[in-house]
Amino acid sequence: HWSRSTFSLGVLGSGSGVLGGLFAVGSAVVATPALTLLFGMSQVAAQGLALTLALPATSVTLLTYAGYGQVDWAMGIPLALGGLLSISWGVRLAHALPDVLLRKLFCLFLLVCAAALALSL
Repeated sequence: HWSRSTFSLGVLGSGSGVLGGLFAVGSAVVATPALTLLFGMSQVAAQGLALTLALPATSVTLLTYAGYGQVDWAMGIPLALGGLLSISWGVRLAHALPDVLLRKLFCLFLLVCAAALALSL
């Protein structure tokens, strides 16, 4: 496993930020697998720690995309409100599931996303 040094975590954060901005995915989606595979963290701990990237990265990314005129606020605000109202249910479920099952569900989620994107080409 990689050391949990400030430098190695900074490298992971930088890479996640670039990929998050490039592909408009949450940096936490990129960081979570790295934290489990490279740093040996449990799935739920990796998800929690990866969220430290989410607020600053998402805020900067949102403002940057908005600056390019690529944000439809009329659609985005209801999306955000729906997410805010339901995210705590997902967090409770994540903490209730065994780590191995949560990791498998995360992998399935990523595979479904990849398949959906591949089919839209």
